[in-house]
Amino acid sequence: MKMYYKFLPRFDNTKALWIATVLFNCSASAASYSMADLTMYTTQWLEQQATAPGLNQLKVEVYPLDNRLADKSCEQPLQFSLMSEQLQRQNTVKVQCTDSGGWQLFIPAKVSQFVDAVAVTRQLVAGSYLSSDMLTQTETDLSQSRGAVVADLELIIGARTKRTLNVGQILTQNDLCLVCKGDVVTIAGVSNGLSVTTRATALQDGGLGDDVKVQNLQSKRVVTAQITAVKRVEIKL
Repeated sequence: MKMYYKFLPRFDNTKALWIATVLFNCSASAASYSMADLTMYTTQWLEQQATAPGLNQLKVEVYPLDNRLADKSCEQPLQFSLMSEQLQRQNTVKVQCTDSGGWQLFIPAKVSQFVDAVAVTRQLVAGSYLSSDMLTQTETDLSQSRGAVVADLELIIGARTKRTLNVGQILTQNDLCLVCKGDVVTIAGVSNGLSVTTRATALQDGGLGDDVKVQNLQSKRVVTAQITAVKRVEIKL
């Protein structure tokens, strides 16, 4: 299960400024820009930054400038830069004309990061076992998530809910236990590419990748194992 973080990668404003200069290069004669033009160019510039490597499914929303304002003219290429060092949910883009006696504008913009997600299709009470007909694949704005979002529906079939879930609710790892206390689980011992399996009782709840204590049904030995799937754990021999 992939975990997603709420911080976007650092952003190089110097490089971005150079890119903007190249993209919006114009002739030596003064060009005229309406407020709609400036909003459009700002959107295009910011969208390019949002598609840089390492950024996932970003949606850009630039708050439009007031069309009643007078047009702006500039002989030099317009320069665009972020006021912050990295893309954030709320941003300010500086648009600058470097002519003698030039001008600058500050335009607010929102950047939302969308990630793959799983939502429930019906209300579920705590302790419900998940089946495919209870779930749907969707996407969600990462900033609205309450924890590590579940991205793959197939990984959680058979998992149990830890709390009541409402119709349409996006699932996070905190909502589920793939291994729940008291479950009889398969425990795999792995060594040099070989795997030996046996059965154990889970002594703790956990999600994918969590370490939990389990007790071997035969030997009664308690070991710590890592959850690799629903009702399945693994130890290194």
